[in-house]
Amino acid sequence: MSIPLTIDSLKGGGAVERLHKALQEALDNIMDPNTLPKKSRTVTLKLTITANEERTLADMTISTDVKTQAPKPLETKVILDKDKHGRAVGSELMVGEAPGSRPLPGMHPDGRITVIKTAKEA
Repeated sequence: MSIPLTIDSLKGGGAVERLHKALQEALDNIMDPNTLPKKSRTVTLKLTITANEERTLADMTISTDVKTQAPKPLETKVILDKDKHGRAVGSELMVGEAPGSRPLPGMHPDGRITVIKTAKEA
């Protein structure tokens, strides 16, 4: 007696297991805050069947494919200028900065502020 051919029975449940794994990957991608939520994701279960010449035996390949969304691009502003040799240079504009602004005395180039010593402390 043979086992009826169903998606559930294929490869001892392996086809359904792969489908569940692919579905979970798509759901995880939807929940990723770095992706666009309204873009479609696609989960495909593909069965490829190739029979022999007598049509008495067939090879079957079971595969899944998941098309997810790439993370949203990150955006920033870059201040452009030329150095003393005329070469192009750039610096990322940090939050709170305005183009053309210069660091205050006692401020590191990365934006951290240090304590400025007074004449009495120096």
